[in-house]
Amino acid sequence: MVNTILVAIDGSPKGHQALDMAADLANKYSADLKILHVLSNRDISAELRHMAEVEHLVQVEPAMPNKSVDMPCNILFAKDSTIEYRNEYEALTALAERIVDQAVTHANEAGVQNVTSDIVEGDAVEEILKTAEQIRAGLIVIGSRGLGAIKGLLLGSVSQKVGQQSKCSCLIVR
Repeated sequence: MVNTILVAIDGSPKGHQALDMAADLANKYSADLKILHVLSNRDISAELRHMAEVEHLVQVEPAMPNKSVDMPCNILFAKDSTIEYRNEYEALTALAERIVDQAVTHANEAGVQNVTSDIVEGDAVEEILKTAEQIRAGLIVIGSRGLGAIKGLLLGSVSQKVGQQSKCSCLIVR
């Protein structure tokens, strides 16, 4: 029996479908649901940048002198009509928080009784597998293709690696 379900989300359409599936299964099995988003140590992808702009979280501007020497561009982060400059990492973190908050709300609205969430940093495959072991997940639910589609084609997708290396059952939502 599945007592705990881990769903890995990244804000992609497949990630949303994985969340829907995980919430449905959590309801059917009265299971706990853990929502996980992994921040990787990379620049913001074009897809994430577009998502942030669509969600009105950030406006991407060219780098301004003396604002951020270590990052390739600055991002204007709009919050409560206040705009402040942030580097890409801070903008990525803010976007991750928004994605996770929306996922928790969605799961609660879908009727899931016990929802927890976490944002971790590192390699997506390693962090998903580590979290699954820590919470003793009976099932991992993950989308088949996230926001890093080109990288996945070249190196193998996160979902494929999680499915191969997981010690528990893994459902890849297509």
